Amino acid sequence: MNLQKLQVFLTLCETLNYTETAERLYISQGNVSKQIMALEKELGVQLFDRSRRHIRITKEGQVVEAHARRILDSYQQMTAELSQLQEEKEHELLLHGIPSMPFYAIISEIAGFKKRHTNFEVSVEEEEADVLLDNLLKHKCDIIFARQFNDKLPKEVEMLTIDQDRWVVVLPSQHPLARKESINLKELEGEKFLQLSEKTQLLQPLLELCHAYQFEPKITYKGNRINLIIDFIENDLGLSLMMEKMVRPFEGKQIVWRPLDIETESLMVLMKLKTNKSEAVQQFWQEMQEKYAKKD
Repeated sequence: MNLQKLQVFLTLCETLNYTETAERLYISQGNVSKQIMALEKELGVQLFDRSRRHIRITKEGQVVEAHARRILDSYQQMTAELSQLQEEKEHELLLHGIPSMPFYAIISEIAGFKKRHTNFEVSVEEEEADVLLDNLLKHKCDIIFARQFNDKLPKEVEMLTIDQDRWVVVLPSQHPLARKESINLKELEGEKFLQLSEKTQLLQPLLELCHAYQFEPKITYKGNRINLIIDFIENDLGLSLMMEKMVRPFEGKQIVWRPLDIETESLMVLMKLKTNKSEAVQQFWQEMQEKYAKKD
């Protein structure tokens, strides 16, 4: 059974005329007859009495009519609800970002977008860096804000750079290296490193940097709380390699930070699926492109 058969049947119940039914549904009279006979065969009953000049609905047909109307009404209600959900989704934007996103431009961009577009429902959720891309690929969010050290991406993902950052060495203010304007990574061999963990996706790039200078960093602490690492450094328990913009809010602490004497920029990027065409996502992406694409 399909809905087209039920629609033809219900229309014929109203008109009791094959020609008028065909005209209403913009189909041929022969198609009307074909649909009715197919429905009768499927149900194993006669729906109309055709023995007289004017057809009449049978008792079996009356039973089918009542149920058919409920089926079509239920289908129409379902499609209306789905349409409403789709319309709401068109106006929703969910962004997942790294825990350190307050240090970057993305927060002000989201705030500005929400003020400009009050008809959109914009939500932001914090996620660890190591799950962001997977969340995007599994459609758990519309856009992610992440840190990227290269331009390697799955083919279905589109990327836009909106900010940059660089490695700095964070030291106790009395550390001998604190007097230098920049630091060679080799000078840190033998120091105690206090680092953000694998979840931040900053640990592996750090290890690769140190290995390039032919030493293994002595990591005495790994964690996910920047403020705790800053407190440890302030109390002379070690030093850390961090991103500069993550350290700036702690300027009042008894710490200093110095850049490495090599180019070590990381890209702060937005990513979305190329197939995501929702109105809110498209509008946000367009505005970000207009502002930042020329800087890529």
